[in-house]
Amino acid sequence: MLIQRRFAVKKPTYMNPEEATATLKLVHQCPVFTGLEEYELKNLLPVLGKKLVPKNELIFSVDQEAKFLFLIEKGSCMLSLKGKKYKTMTPGDIFGEIGIINEHVRTGSMRALEPTTLITIHGEKLFNPEIIPARVSLKIALALARRVSYYLRSREQISTQELIENGETDFVEFKSNLRWNPQTQRKDRAIEHAILKTMAAFLNAKGGTLLIGVSDEKEIIGIGEDRFENVDKMLLHLTILIKDRISTIHMEFIKFEVEQLQGKYVLRIDCEPATVPAYLKEHSEEHFYVRTGPSTSRMKTSKIYDYVRMRFR
Repeated sequence: MLIQRRFAVKKPTYMNPEEATATLKLVHQCPVFTGLEEYELKNLLPVLGKKLVPKNELIFSVDQEAKFLFLIEKGSCMLSLKGKKYKTMTPGDIFGEIGIINEHVRTGSMRALEPTTLITIHGEKLFNPEIIPARVSLKIALALARRVSYYLRSREQISTQELIENGETDFVEFKSNLRWNPQTQRKDRAIEHAILKTMAAFLNAKGGTLLIGVSDEKEIIGIGEDRFENVDKMLLHLTILIKDRISTIHMEFIKFEVEQLQGKYVLRIDCEPATVPAYLKEHSEEHFYVRTGPSTSRMKTSKIYDYVRMRFR
C-alpha cells in the first residue's frame, strides 16, 4: 500500500488561524495554485506574507532583483514596461512571475494606483525542497511556465477558452450581446455602439480582442440571444456596422470568427493596432476613443492631435 507523505506545515507567527484560512482561500483561487489539493495548499503557509502599499508607492522597479511573487488582495496596481503603462492589475491578479521563474531581475516596474494589500509569496523558498514538497513545487513551476509562455505568444495565438479563463484585461474585453437588450427584449443601438467603441479604442491603441457572448463574470452565454437568422447574417451585420461607423479602411485590421464553446457560440473579434486613426461616427459627429487601462474612454478634442501625432507618426 502506497502511503503519501505529507510535510509538516509551520504557520507564520503573524498569521492567526482565521487569517491563514482566508489567505489560503484567496491563493487557491489564483490560476497558479488552483491545481493544488487542499493538503498541498497548506504547505504554502511558510512562504506567505502580507504587505500594505500606499497609493503611488513603487512595489518594484526595472532591473531590481526578483525575490517575490505578489497576489493582489485589495486595491490595484499598474504594470509599466519600457517606461510605458502596460496593464492594470486588480484583486486576484498575480504578478512578478517572470523574474521568479527566470531567477533574474525585473523586466518592468509595478506601482500601486491606490492603497493596496498584497499577499507576498517568497520565490526562493517556494522552490526549496526543505520547505515545500518537491511535488508541490513542480505543480507550481509548471503553472508558472504556462503563464510565461502565454505572455510570449501573440494574442491571436491564444485560444478563446484561455482568454476567457484569464479574464478581462487592458487587451481583452467581454460583451454579453452584439445588439440585443435582454431588459427591454429588443434590438438596442446603444449596445452596438458600445461594441464599436471598444473596437475603435483597440485600433487606436495596441490592439485587443473582444469576445461577444461572454459575461463580465466569464460565463459563456452564447450569441443566440442576438436573434440573427444564422451566423452569416450576424457577421454581415457586423461588417456593415464597421464599414458605416468606423471605415472600410480599418477592415484589414479586424478579424472575426464564431467559435463553439461548451455547446454555445462565441463571436471573437481580434483588432490589430491600426496604421491610421479610427474615428467612430455618432450621428453627425465623429469621436476618438482610446483604451485607458481595462476600459474605453473618449479622448478630449484638445488631446487628440498630440496622441495621433505620437501614435501614428
